[in-house]
Amino acid sequence: MKKTKATAAKNKAAAPVLPMLATAAPQKALQLGFVNLGGDLIPESDKDYPIISASSAAMKTLPVPDTDFKRLNLDMLAFFNDNMPDFLGGNKEGLFKISVNTRDPQNLTNSENDITIATDFTVKDNQYAPGFLYKGLFRNVIFNDWVNLKFDLYELDTDADVYYDKIKNVINGVPEIKNLNVLNGIPYLNLATKLFDGIIKTFGKNADDHLWGEVPILQITPSIGSAFLRSGIYVIFQTLNSKGQPVKPDNLLYRNGQLEIKDNSLKRLSNHLLFSASLQSHQTNK
Repeated sequence: MKKTKATAAKNKAAAPVLPMLATAAPQKALQLGFVNLGGDLIPESDKDYPIISASSAAMKTLPVPDTDFKRLNLDMLAFFNDNMPDFLGGNKEGLFKISVNTRDPQNLTNSENDITIATDFTVKDNQYAPGFLYKGLFRNVIFNDWVNLKFDLYELDTDADVYYDKIKNVINGVPEIKNLNVLNGIPYLNLATKLFDGIIKTFGKNADDHLWGEVPILQITPSIGSAFLRSGIYVIFQTLNSKGQPVKPDNLLYRNGQLEIKDNSLKRLSNHLLFSASLQSHQTNK
């Protein structure tokens, strides 16, 4: 039987309407790179250094301490804001929360603890944020063969700095939390992690607040395709910039403490964090 236009219209009107599901904005895809110094002990001024993947075979030959347990120091060097979501424009307020696992230096057979540090910042689009230069993160993190680093980046609401300042004043009043020198054995490491997790919940008002949420594992002897842990300068960067262009290590150069675009291959750098790692031997007490 041939359908009439009226019948078709009736059937179309009777089609079920699926409900719209509210979903959180996806976190940004990230990649971990490493500054290839090509034999230089430290970066030289006005010299370009290529960025390679942290899983590159070129990192295998870099030296590592030969003791069973090792100490890791981490410093932040620079954070670049390509674009963070802010409907009002202007200055962007953000919070970095970085965590790492460590062993108790007084008893290396105990289970590992998570230690956490957070820093707030204000920055405009397409600029490096102030306050990141040579900013110490962790000192004397004790590990055996690998560490887990967790990078969380949050866009803060406009009134979040008020709450953060109040909580930060409380943190600064507790030396065991403020000074995370784990070589001395800090009993409040898990408390610090939980405390910062509570701070984050205060800011979680919008679906796109949580921009980064990666937990890469860095290893002395990684499996194929995984990241090496070595002394040097790392960069964790978004794989897509605000112009919709894919960003790869081959597009990037390191020069004078910052990233630059290689051969004009991109219109703009993506959000990225430069940090340095230093590995040292750790001798256990006999």
